[in-house]
Amino acid sequence: MSANYLEHFSASMLQNLQEMAGMEAAASQPTGQETAFASQGFSVIIGITGKRPGRIILDTTQATACALSNTINGEECDEEFVLDTMAELTNIVSGNGITTVNNANPGMGLMLTPPSIFIGNELTIVSPKLNAEVVTVTTPLGPINLSIGFEGGK
Repeated sequence: MSANYLEHFSASMLQNLQEMAGMEAAASQPTGQETAFASQGFSVIIGITGKRPGRIILDTTQATACALSNTINGEECDEEFVLDTMAELTNIVSGNGITTVNNANPGMGLMLTPPSIFIGNELTIVSPKLNAEVVTVTTPLGPINLSIGFEGGK
């Protein structure tokens, strides 16, 4: 995956955390990711279709997901509302990132699939034939990993 693709998603994440939750966050430098991705316990996965198929993972702890959902919504949220909020945040971040990539690369035709959410301890997400990079976004509520990968890599 091209590093500048990841920059689009990282920038979208930082902007949306500021707009939706009113919080400042900082993103790390991208690091390569092995085929297997070790979840912190709460993962939202969105597929990418088009000329460069791939996937996006927003991953954090269950406690951070709950706290972020509460902050975004301004109230204590039940489990279903946390799921809905985190799925929507990932949709917005991914949609903004994909739009920016498509605008910068006419003809890519990248589109997103609906989100899937995985919750649990010791989750490992494996994406064969996919090269990915991860950015860790540090927030006051806890770290959030954003993993972006495309088939065939760079």
